[in-house]
Order: sequence, then C-alpha cells, then structure tokens
Amino acid sequence: MFDRFQKRIAEKTATLSAAPVLIVALGDSVTQGCMAINVIDHVSVYHNVLKGMLEEKYPLCTFSVINAGVGGDSAAGGCKRLNRDVIRHAPDLLIVGFCLNDSGMGRDGIPQYQKSIGEIVQRTRAETEAEILLLTPNFMVSRDNERIAEQHRQLTEAFIKRQTDGTLKAYSDALKEVGVSMNVPVADVFAEWERMAASGEDTTSFLVNGLNHPDAERQRLVADTIMSHL
Repeated sequence: MFDRFQKRIAEKTATLSAAPVLIVALGDSVTQGCMAINVIDHVSVYHNVLKGMLEEKYPLCTFSVINAGVGGDSAAGGCKRLNRDVIRHAPDLLIVGFCLNDSGMGRDGIPQYQKSIGEIVQRTRAETEAEILLLTPNFMVSRDNERIAEQHRQLTEAFIKRQTDGTLKAYSDALKEVGVSMNVPVADVFAEWERMAASGEDTTSFLVNGLNHPDAERQRLVADTIMSHL
C-alpha cells in the first residue's frame, strides 16, 4: 500500500518544480494539536512530527501538511467539511483521526460512526487520488486527576466511564472493521496505549489536559505508528 504516495515522493525528489507532496490530517482536537486548556501545540502535534520524519528520510523532497483538526468534532462533522478541508486540496495522503468524541454517542452510535468513516473514505476515493490512513484513538482518562480544568470537571465521570467500560475500545475495534471492509490501512494507536497499560504504565498521566489530549511524547508515538505504515 501507499504506492502512489511513494511515487509522489519520487516525483518531487526528481523534479524540483513538481508539486509538493501534500498530506491532510482530518480529525478532532488531538489532530488540531490541543494540549492543556487554551493551548495548541503546532510543533508537537503528530502530523508536524511526521512531516519532520519524512523530511529526514527523504531530504530532497518537499512535504506540505494541512492541519484539518477541529476540537470537539466527530466523524459526522468531518463528512460535513470534507469538501472544504480535504477534497478541494487534492491531497496525496489523507490521515483520518476521529473516535474520541464519537464515543460519546455510546455503543448505540457505533453504526453511525462507521457510516461516517465509510463516507469519508468513499468520497475521498471518488473525488481525489489520495491514499487514506485511519487512526485509532489514544486512551482517555481512567481516574480523576489534578490536570483537569475546573470548567471540564463535569465531563470527568463520563469520560472515565467510556474508557473503563470498554466503549472507547468498541469504537476503536469498529474503526478497524471499516478498515478491513474497505481495504484501508489502520494505524493502531489504541493498541500502543493498550501495550503501555499492560506493562503497568499510568496512561492517565500521559494526558496533558487530564482527560483526552496526549502529551508531546505520545503525539510522537502517533507519528511513529503512522510512519511504520508509510
């Protein structure tokens, strides 16, 4: 997979005047780069780290990344802004990162989530030449902690429940089902967090807002996971 993406890298490397290799990252607050409350980290966000990794591996190629992350958004919201934020740019690679907010619909919302992800894939394939990579989510909070902002305190119990009762995992698994059924590769970030939890690490301590935003090191983990597919 990603033969066309590699072909574009080769084209841009060989021909300086060729268009840059364009990546669009479509997703929620994690993709936007939200960290602590009212902080967006444009440097540490995973797709900027990925850009640096690609530039290091292919030093004669030029990469451009469009950050199409929107805090609080869902896969359904991504569908609504797909023309504006993805299709009109005709990217070479689309990275799709929705799940955290979608899981707020509960398990009954999984079919709608899968439908929305499927629509993003189908329309992108129909209207662009982009290759597509889906991202499973990072973990959410599993215990109360001091990093949760006062204005977000009312969310804590519901977020903990979605993490600990298997709802978020069910959404992650549902995303992988879409990947299999539509032949779209999935960078399984959730599995990396499962490995950290299984080794005894306190995954809540990796959430810089105390709820669902991974810290810079875990943003790099996302980039590493993506890079392993590219």
